[in-house]
Amino acid sequence: MSEKRLNNTIFLMYLVTENYRKKYGLSRQEYLQLDKKYKILNYISECPDVFDSMTEAEMVEEVDQYVSES
Repeated sequence: MSEKRLNNTIFLMYLVTENYRKKYGLSRQEYLQLDKKYKILNYISECPDVFDSMTEAEMVEEVDQYVSES
């Protein structure tokens, strides 16, 4: 993975995390507990292209769908 792609993936992980936390009023610790259970950040890192063109709401919806299927 190129450095540019890695940086973009990390930024997307940050964006998705913050959007999800904001939507559900979660603390960082609460989000990390969810991530530990569902491996959300791993999911984002495996398919960053999916999240790259999404709006904030679509990012949250994608994570909700992923969590519901896990």
